[in-house]
Amino acid sequence: MRRTAGETIIFWTLPAVAIIWIAAFFLFPGFLPPMSPRASASEVAAFYHDHTARVRYSMILLNWFCVALIPMLMLIVERMRGMAHRTPVLRYCMIGCAGAAPITFLTATVFWLLAAFRPDRSPDLTMLFNDLGWVTFTCGVPFLVAQSIFLALAICLDEQDEPVFPRWVAYFNVLIAVAIVPAGFAGLARSGVIAWDGFLSFWVKNVAIALWIVVMSAVLGQSLRHDRAAAPAAPAAT
Repeated sequence: MRRTAGETIIFWTLPAVAIIWIAAFFLFPGFLPPMSPRASASEVAAFYHDHTARVRYSMILLNWFCVALIPMLMLIVERMRGMAHRTPVLRYCMIGCAGAAPITFLTATVFWLLAAFRPDRSPDLTMLFNDLGWVTFTCGVPFLVAQSIFLALAICLDEQDEPVFPRWVAYFNVLIAVAIVPAGFAGLARSGVIAWDGFLSFWVKNVAIALWIVVMSAVLGQSLRHDRAAAPAAPAAT
């Protein structure tokens, strides 16, 4: 009961964190619309000069709250303990991905923050930091892909009468993994659908990540409710 109560407390912090993520996303002027990788050094420098305050505040918000993904991922890992597996290796793989994926986003926010830290520096240096931020943010998806695949595999191997997560959640995670794979190749193009401002690398990837957070939050909430409903029955059966 104490474990379930702790998980419930963490779960109900997710809406507040989601509001902060959304606010930071819209606060950063480089997302809507996404900055073009074809912009010249002078255009990039002018962007950071004109939007210095917004870039700084939005990146600080994202920097602080990137780590807020970890509690949600650990809730999934804790749920995986109840799966019918002969080995905990898939859970350990999820832990590894959970530690690495938020760091990728955090690193990208630091690069963007550096670009806005001295807006009067050489435009070429500002463009370098901007490129580092965008390429890191866009291409750093392998951990997210692996995370979804590990979770999907764990769900498929959970052959209980009442599995921890429904089987459709496994198929959903595979679809999410497929959707974000193209973003990993954004460093190969400055135009088209896989460029960092392209349809696949920006819009599909970010919508897929947001959809994954929403759906997995709902599934986690359902799993926690199931545990609470089953908890009183255990002592009675004993």
